[in-house]
Amino acid sequence: MNSANLNREFCWIHIRDVYTFLYLGANPHEQKVGQNLKVDLSVKVPYCGTSDNLENVVDYSKIIDRVQSYIEGLGRVSLLEYLAEQVLNLIQKEFPGVHSARLVLYKAFVPLSHFTGSVAIEVERTFQTSASK
Repeated sequence: MNSANLNREFCWIHIRDVYTFLYLGANPHEQKVGQNLKVDLSVKVPYCGTSDNLENVVDYSKIIDRVQSYIEGLGRVSLLEYLAEQVLNLIQKEFPGVHSARLVLYKAFVPLSHFTGSVAIEVERTFQTSASK
């Protein structure tokens, strides 16, 4: 086997501004009113040797649909850290063509006095090593 086969080339697919709704937060008020959550997701996938056929690549529309429905299905989550881990677990399990992923979850409503900004968590995970390819 030559080194070209061992070193696959990858690209990043960036999925931005996906919105979903859930009850998010440890604060009792947050658990009652719920909020929109903004999701930015990047997935690293192989791209060399593909043909112009959707069957040969990771279909990002399926990732978007699945992540949105999964988050909405959870309904109620206290911590962004927990939610981020669950979303990465989902991607790892259901999309084996994804080599790694970066996820940013933006919480727009933070019930703190004199705070009008947002809070985000950014996580990254590699699912497969180049040696396992």
